[in-house]
Amino acid sequence: MTDPQPSPLPPDLFVIDAVAHALNLSRENIASRYGEQLWQMSYGLHRMMTPPDRWCPEATYMTDMPGETLVRTMLGESVTSLFATHTLTLNSWFHDGFAAEHKTVEMCRSHPTRVLGYIGVDPTGDVQAVLDDMDRQLEALPGAVGMKMYPHQMNPYRHWRTDDEVTMAAIAHGAKRGLKTVAIHKALPNGSVPLAPYRIGEDFELAVDAFPEMAFEIVHSGMAFIEETAMAIGRFPNVYANLETTTALLWQAPGRFAAAMALLMQWGGPEKLLWGTGCTVTHPQHLIELMWAFRFPAELLDRHGIPQIDQVVTRAILGGNYARMIGRNIEDLRAAQAGDAFSGERELKAPWSAWTDVA
Repeated sequence: MTDPQPSPLPPDLFVIDAVAHALNLSRENIASRYGEQLWQMSYGLHRMMTPPDRWCPEATYMTDMPGETLVRTMLGESVTSLFATHTLTLNSWFHDGFAAEHKTVEMCRSHPTRVLGYIGVDPTGDVQAVLDDMDRQLEALPGAVGMKMYPHQMNPYRHWRTDDEVTMAAIAHGAKRGLKTVAIHKALPNGSVPLAPYRIGEDFELAVDAFPEMAFEIVHSGMAFIEETAMAIGRFPNVYANLETTTALLWQAPGRFAAAMALLMQWGGPEKLLWGTGCTVTHPQHLIELMWAFRFPAELLDRHGIPQIDQVVTRAILGGNYARMIGRNIEDLRAAQAGDAFSGERELKAPWSAWTDVA
């Protein structure tokens, strides 16, 4: 590991974070022994993936984070311009799924030009019940851009295929209702659970091929199953590598980050990579600074036959690619934010100060 080195950031940099969560880490939220495992892992993961001078106090971190606190963390403590937040459906882990729907709705309604919302979909249920629940969520969040899915549930164990009846119906319904993207948690298993559902398999590829008008995000790209992920983003025009948590390796394991990025760029090109920090796993600002300064070692350029990353590519990864994926452009997004509380020159507040002030 190396100490984070600040890198001067251009004032016109537009950063879109593809995933940030206001998690509920209160002990009362634990719904099963699987939730207990994930709860116990959470603060250790934060400390492992975060520089010591940016650790959030445990008494603050292991609580139910308000949505507005996440907004002020992302937009007041970092140069992030816009971020996506997901309603999570880890319902057999946590009573509220880990990031509750009401937080997604509150953040998107209060900050419509700064926060993009994803509804949460659990395809392990009955077809009509799943579609009805999607409609209910979309009534509360009509501006939603995507849907987020986890690959299985526990108690009892039940997993789904991306090409099965329920999931295909949900994707088709999302497309009909105007959603732009399907984000599927992959690569990182949520505790002591079966690994198979977290792989990139035939079922995922068949669904991707069936819905060319929809984008598909492989969330946690680069953390595991890197070869399958790289080939998927290279073969399918509508598949993107969402780098949530992988970006934490910029500090925690920079060589590992460079190796993952090189393979993803070799097969998919830089235009398929989406910036995502997964805040609150780690704070976003030092990662943005490290990404702006990031360059590939010469050995990786030779091994993978790729060009050196430059500022044009870095800007695309940090925001341009996501905007294009959802059919928007940076200048329109920037114009919509003009004059709001987070626009113009401002001094960034200390990491986690928005959260510790609330606590």
